[in-house]
Amino acid sequence: MGAKDENFIMAGVAPGGLYRREEIRLLLCDLARQLAQPLSIALAEEVFIGEGLANYFEFHAALHALTGVGHLEIRREGGEAVLVLPAQYRHAAEELARELPRQARERALFAAEQLQQRGQREDENRITEAPTQDGGYYMTFRQGEGSGLLLSVTVYAPDREEVQRLRARFLEDPGRLYKAVIGALG
Repeated sequence: MGAKDENFIMAGVAPGGLYRREEIRLLLCDLARQLAQPLSIALAEEVFIGEGLANYFEFHAALHALTGVGHLEIRREGGEAVLVLPAQYRHAAEELARELPRQARERALFAAEQLQQRGQREDENRITEAPTQDGGYYMTFRQGEGSGLLLSVTVYAPDREEVQRLRARFLEDPGRLYKAVIGALG
């Protein structure tokens, strides 16, 4: 393999990431085994590529290889494609994962759990935005739904950058807004 090929394989991989397809396969299986909630394909991609654990091409090649032989199954849950590690491979995945660098395993698990929690917060809390005539946006933050609605607050954001910042801050800890409003009124 020439230097040009090595650079291609290493592109997008952060220090501590995985370069060998076999390692990526093992980590994918281990991640599907460890998470309490099913691992969506989109989330797995975000973990591996977003965290620099593998490059795009090696990740997808590993995923295709695993699903092709049935070591990982793709199922539909809630309209989303999720990866499931069949029961007969769980013990092997646990044993083989010990061969992987601990830092990579921990980084993948932490990132996946954080992303799953963010997804859950997005499902439980609604944010809508409506453009204003001056180019800004009204943003409405809602906690709960229907008869279980706890809070609905509308604020003004002057531009898209502020919309994104407010959205991210709210989703970090939605309860913070509720506590602040109750604290201000109490």
